[in-house]
Amino acid sequence: MNRCLRALAAMLLMCMAAGAAQAEAVLVETRVPLSEDGFYEAMPEHLRFIQHTEEEEVARDIFIRRTYPDTVNDQIDAEMRALIDSMTEANRAALPLERSEMESWLDVGAVVTRTGTSVLSFLTLAEVSREHERTSVDMQARVYDAATGRQLALHDFFAPESGVYELLAEEIRAQLTAAFPGTQHDEAALERLCSEEGIRSAAFTLSAGRLTLSYRADALYPGKQTLLHVHVYYPQIRGMMNEYGLAQTDNSRFRMVALTYDDGGARNYTRRVLDQLRCYGAGATFFVVGRRIRNNHDILSRQQDSAYSIQSHTYTHKYAEELNRQMAFEEKAMFEEELISVTGVPPTMMRAPGGRENFYIRREIGYPLMHWSLASGDSGSDNAAKVASRVIHSVTDGDVILLHDINGRCHIYTQDILENLCARGILCVTIEELFSDAGVALEDHVVYFSPYRTGGIRE
Repeated sequence: MNRCLRALAAMLLMCMAAGAAQAEAVLVETRVPLSEDGFYEAMPEHLRFIQHTEEEEVARDIFIRRTYPDTVNDQIDAEMRALIDSMTEANRAALPLERSEMESWLDVGAVVTRTGTSVLSFLTLAEVSREHERTSVDMQARVYDAATGRQLALHDFFAPESGVYELLAEEIRAQLTAAFPGTQHDEAALERLCSEEGIRSAAFTLSAGRLTLSYRADALYPGKQTLLHVHVYYPQIRGMMNEYGLAQTDNSRFRMVALTYDDGGARNYTRRVLDQLRCYGAGATFFVVGRRIRNNHDILSRQQDSAYSIQSHTYTHKYAEELNRQMAFEEKAMFEEELISVTGVPPTMMRAPGGRENFYIRREIGYPLMHWSLASGDSGSDNAAKVASRVIHSVTDGDVILLHDINGRCHIYTQDILENLCARGILCVTIEELFSDAGVALEDHVVYFSPYRTGGIRE
């Protein structure tokens, strides 16, 4: 379904919902210039924000970083600053008392997402890392209407008696029990999470394409220091929403693109990229090389906690001519095992090294194969301005953009790209959100360049 048809469908659902009980949340009109094809030319006023980080060295090689949002609403900023400071103090004791050979960090800040005309979600994380390992994670989630400063609950978006809690319970059970395959979960704890009371009290956020419920993994899997996310995409639940929910999950006027990063994790390079994504409120998809997982557990944990998409770029990054079928499937198994040991979640797609998908199609590797529609030209380049300019002046709606977080200047051109795209009202989302928004279901052994272009074997 194209953007115009989706917008018409959304208007119809809003009219139907208007005859039902009036939502308590108030819709505030936004006026943003539109392009000739109906897209925003700037970010709606109430969705604009930036974040800044303050760093404190509490002892030699032991640091605390706090990242504070700066939105258009001073009340929200004050409440979030108080929350971040409170979470910092609550988690300060998790830092080591003495320095080790490597730096230790307490990193506290919010992953901020946008939807509609004025809804901002803050998934606030307090993450402690030592010697490249995640040692503890704490989180809280808040959703605000930035136009009014009102903190929102799930019931503000859904019509009474809609059945949404039953649907969410099914998704919670299915997605949480799929985590950490082969590990027994706590069934009694799961039942509590799936109850209506448990769902009403769950940490939730809204982004461009989905509702996300977030949980500490150790609530179900003792000893697992990461977060697990239950993603429910808007097409699944829009028919259950009230007028306010429909309006605030209608993102048909936004251009959307997917930033994708290949060849990581890359320790400090990737961390700096994550800082920029958090600063500007951008989603991203990381195609990770499996052999790099073992030295980047804390980086992978941060990506997982932030609800970014972590996918396979094979285990060794060998090109197709260096592999046979057995080697390819051995690499697949090794990648899945190492990623699951850190995040609990296996990959759902892959990117072939060099974009050479034919080998994997013919051998039925068992993944959708994600190519790209816009290459940044950053591979081996140290000209950050040129890379940023290429993306900024070439980007179109639905693009899958190829970048490399193994490039030491990646955080520089990522910042330039994000600053420009956000100002223009372009949303950067995960691949899953991009394709769901376009109504495209990803299928194994199909090559995707964007939601609007697929391919098969290229002879």
